[in-house]
Amino acid sequence: MARALARTRKRYTPLDLAYSSSVSGALNQNYDASYQTYDPDRGLIPLEILFTVRATDPKKVIDPGIINGKLTDVRWYENVVDEAHNITDGNTAYVIDRNGNSDSRGKLTVKKNTPLEGVVLIFTAKYPDPRDGKVVNVNATISLRVTVSTDEPLRVKVDYPYGQVVDPTENRDFVEIDNILYRGDEEYEGSIYRWLKKEGGDYTGIEEGDNGITGAYTGKLKVPCPVVGKRVDLRCVADVLPDLTGVNLISKAMISDDWDAIKAGISTPGEDSDGKYLAIDVSLLYVTFKRGTEDIFGGKIKYKPNQRYRLSVKWKLQGEQEHSGLTLTTRYTDGSGASISLPSNQTKTMVSSLITSTGKTIARITSSYGINTYQTNLYDIQLVEWYGADNLVSGGAYKRIPESGVAGGNEFASFPISEEMAALLQPGVEVTLSIEDVKVLAGNVTNLSWNLFDGVNMSIGSALPLSTLKVSRTIINNPNSSSPQLTIYGGGFNNMEGNAIEVRGVMLVIGDTAYKYCPAAGEFVPAIADGGERWQESTSRAITTDHVLSTQYPRCNTEIVAPSMILDETSLFEARVVMHSSRGDIENPQLYWGFPWKDNTGAVFARGSKIFIKEEQFDNGEFDYSVDPVEGLDEAKWAANFNGIDQYLRNNNDTAIYPWGYGGAITHVVEFIIDEINEVDQVTLISVSYAKTDKSLIRGFSIALNANGKIQYRVGGANDEFSLSLTRYGSTVLVPGKLYRVEVIIAMDGSFIAKVNGVEDKQVTGGAANYSSSYIFIGSNTSKFFNGKVLRYEMFNEDKSVYHLWDFQPTNGDRANMLKNKNEDGSVKGTSNLTPVNVPGIDNVDPENGFFVTI
Repeated sequence: MARALARTRKRYTPLDLAYSSSVSGALNQNYDASYQTYDPDRGLIPLEILFTVRATDPKKVIDPGIINGKLTDVRWYENVVDEAHNITDGNTAYVIDRNGNSDSRGKLTVKKNTPLEGVVLIFTAKYPDPRDGKVVNVNATISLRVTVSTDEPLRVKVDYPYGQVVDPTENRDFVEIDNILYRGDEEYEGSIYRWLKKEGGDYTGIEEGDNGITGAYTGKLKVPCPVVGKRVDLRCVADVLPDLTGVNLISKAMISDDWDAIKAGISTPGEDSDGKYLAIDVSLLYVTFKRGTEDIFGGKIKYKPNQRYRLSVKWKLQGEQEHSGLTLTTRYTDGSGASISLPSNQTKTMVSSLITSTGKTIARITSSYGINTYQTNLYDIQLVEWYGADNLVSGGAYKRIPESGVAGGNEFASFPISEEMAALLQPGVEVTLSIEDVKVLAGNVTNLSWNLFDGVNMSIGSALPLSTLKVSRTIINNPNSSSPQLTIYGGGFNNMEGNAIEVRGVMLVIGDTAYKYCPAAGEFVPAIADGGERWQESTSRAITTDHVLSTQYPRCNTEIVAPSMILDETSLFEARVVMHSSRGDIENPQLYWGFPWKDNTGAVFARGSKIFIKEEQFDNGEFDYSVDPVEGLDEAKWAANFNGIDQYLRNNNDTAIYPWGYGGAITHVVEFIIDEINEVDQVTLISVSYAKTDKSLIRGFSIALNANGKIQYRVGGANDEFSLSLTRYGSTVLVPGKLYRVEVIIAMDGSFIAKVNGVEDKQVTGGAANYSSSYIFIGSNTSKFFNGKVLRYEMFNEDKSVYHLWDFQPTNGDRANMLKNKNEDGSVKGTSNLTPVNVPGIDNVDPENGFFVTI
């Protein structure tokens, strides 16, 4: 008879843990804003915090008592439990008691003053249960706060309206971080913000629209949920607006966000051939702000007493109507006012401006209308301080003038003059140039030089002393061409080697009097909250706050939806992934998971939530495959993999893509990885040229790699068109295996700034850059071949009305579009597709060894 076996385990009732806190010192501090002092000052009187932990066994197997001496893995954190916020022994602002078996084990000594927004200290440890050895987690928190003794100090209030954790099952579009700067209990009206994202070990600036992120220059950042991934570390620097002139006080967010937060539908975004606009429901705007009696900007603009302002609007009506459209009125403190209105028949864009009266103080800006048959399209709006004279030049808010790499060379900033303004500059007319601020970045700059350029001839230059930053002169030659401009040089003319400067507030006026800076009439500068240029140095009052967002991935069942059988004439079929959770199926799972598809050998043959399987992958009439979701990965990023021998991509540029000199400044962005640096110079990475049929205009640009690992930038036109060469050699040394992002912004005159991974690439002058035909090349110019991978090439102008993208990405799993150019949102444009050269079997996409590979 067989013996029966059994085992019985003892299950212990969980221990009851009780925490009591003992504090030596004050948890809360007082902050005197006038003297910027803390009471008590923890640098002099530290704070000690001890959580005494007692364990009780309900079944009394062990005696109750204090267990601090038996705790292991004792840790303290600031605000967030992760390694970035872990208080280590190397942090001199804190001391953690880790003494042996003492009941004081885990005590924290705080030696630093609490930031004004407060801090939550989190205590964690582990306790091995002596009954069965299982680990019990110990957790406790305590808050340190600050009381501000006056209403003057600045502080940041942080809020997460939708929490800090993304749940893919909620189908929410974005998470929001509020990081608002306050003075006392009121939002500070002169606040400016800069958001940064941690990449590797460094924080880099976020630009508006990066990966769909909005609010990059405001106190409210909105991050699309998929962008969060497993985790994203963000930083906000909140600061006070410097006392700068020429600042636009009305941001687009005041209209698109603030108005609609009060009443939905006041403004609706749109775009037409004239650009992006906000369509204004003038009747709803009027009623919402108490029938034209309340300030439409909610009191956020603080008007200076007796200061004159210029209010400018670029707008049009959507159709002709009987009476005028939107009317904006500046109401003064004495009860009077002044208005601008959109005429009833104005269906083409126009710019309307109003300059407030001398000796008046604005109390508020209100709205009214004649009739609301059609909505008003508002393309731009601006309110700036005005000091009594119109600026003849545009672009004077802020510019950087790079150094010249060679003796006798010049680098300059150009400031366009409108034809209307240029007509005033007749010989004998006196003009005055003034600059509000100059910052010397490199070299020995004792004075500046400036010229008036009429598009063909340059007048004799004159010096602008740094001691006064003002000079007057009489016009000799009339700048009467179609592209007149003012040019400013960082030093003596033809003597600028090594000099680099930044200028702010460039003002050119008629007469011998200098005026404070104001943008040119008809020139619109973005508000700082909309990403406008500003002096980049932080003030001493800046407050930096770190934020962490993460994704909580639910438990899901993965299902492959694919036919179990196909007909023998089927050459291609679709397979896709469905993720089932307890809350329902996940929409767009590819935004939160990566999906590597493997065959029965374990090799990855495709990636994506939806793929297409070819009939030739079958073996004996069957094909076994699987997919294993990976958290935190988007769809795989593909790249074109050039062999360095004979492969490249090209087309004939039949669609007239100008690389520069047309449609404003053009930005080129290329991302690539070098496999091996060639032993020859000028190995083309990208090259774009367009030549009109009659050769009346030729513009070309290329980025090439030299044998020393440095970049060659080649901006040019027809043979000998430019007396000063626009070819430059960079100084950054590139190495194989590293991902590089090169960004080049080329101005209308051919001058440019280049950055490598966000850092400016200082340059020296090279030889000529001549072009004669039309083409687009990636990977070669047919004679020297790039050995590496190109992930994307992007080209666009400032408002992205001109936009081209080659990113080698499939669209919705369809790899047929990998060589087609695309729109900004990734949709296929297909007007300038690339043709592969010497790429056999390009349709055989191999993630590891093919021409198209995954990164």
